[in-house]
Amino acid sequence: MIPFTELFAYIALSHLLFMAGMLWWERSKIEKPVGVPIFFALSVGGYLMIDAPFWEAFPVLNLVFHVLPFLAPLAFWLFCKWIFDDHFRWQQWWWGLAAAVLALFYTVFLLEKFQWLAMPSGLRMIFGLLTQLVSLTFVFFGIAEALHNREADLVWSRFQFRKVFVVCTAVLMAMTALAEISLAGNPPPPALQLAQRVSIAALVLVFAAFSLSLRHGFFREKLTTPEPQPETDEIAPLEVDERLLENLENVMHNTEFWRTEGLTIRQLAEHLNLKEYRLRQVINQYLGYRNFNDYLHSFRINKACELLSDPIQRDMTVLEIAYQVGYASLAPFNKAFRELTGMSPTEWRRRNLS
Repeated sequence: MIPFTELFAYIALSHLLFMAGMLWWERSKIEKPVGVPIFFALSVGGYLMIDAPFWEAFPVLNLVFHVLPFLAPLAFWLFCKWIFDDHFRWQQWWWGLAAAVLALFYTVFLLEKFQWLAMPSGLRMIFGLLTQLVSLTFVFFGIAEALHNREADLVWSRFQFRKVFVVCTAVLMAMTALAEISLAGNPPPPALQLAQRVSIAALVLVFAAFSLSLRHGFFREKLTTPEPQPETDEIAPLEVDERLLENLENVMHNTEFWRTEGLTIRQLAEHLNLKEYRLRQVINQYLGYRNFNDYLHSFRINKACELLSDPIQRDMTVLEIAYQVGYASLAPFNKAFRELTGMSPTEWRRRNLS
């Protein structure tokens, strides 16, 4: 009879493999590369199965298989960036980071397992703590990614998902790492192992419920077909939304409310006398924006382009223009301008005034 600990490990593994398979099946509909979430699913699955009894018959294969659990914290951080960063792009230096993590973890693992190098117990403990510190760092980076710009998220299902799944998963991984530190290399008690397996299985199931169900816009889809009409159980009838859009158009275009420094979606909803979640859905499903900051940037950068192209405003500095269109400093203005135009404000001005 399979122990409960192994049973829930297999349940969690089946959920992870199902999630990875579904993402691969739907990869043509998802704009972002699905390799990141698939690798995260496989790395967590590798962490669950690394201590399985059958590995005793395959020591060399087990040594290679450690790649997955060793990279699980890094994969978690990248997974969070993949979900919550609408401008996610794979960075080549991440390959070097993965190689460095593997080098550290394999060095510590081999020294501990085969005792190839005699070293003081204190130094050995320092190496072990270093690996745990690296793991915790990636976990905290993942938490920060989940919390970053949470209030600006316009995808309602993803907004809820931040609170329900990612933070809980990060806490679980942090508790696991802290438990491993406190156990000092000793195997965890069965109760802790069982709780960990049950939690992972439950959290993976929650993620599958959010991401693989028919929730509008959880993943950014490739625009191969016209945008679907909003679901009637989330948005009021179309004629009501038309009135909302007219009010929004008047506030943002005519009164230029977007110039308000530090404007948040909550402030805009209060100004429109509208519930915040409803405004999120209208801007997301009718105007196509997934992030409120991107929505604001569209107004601000468009106006900045006009000012930078106007010969009359030639003497106005870039910083003055940034202030005038609603930015509190130059750095976020330059970043948003480059993302939308592909060049710096100075380059834009030089091209349009030459």
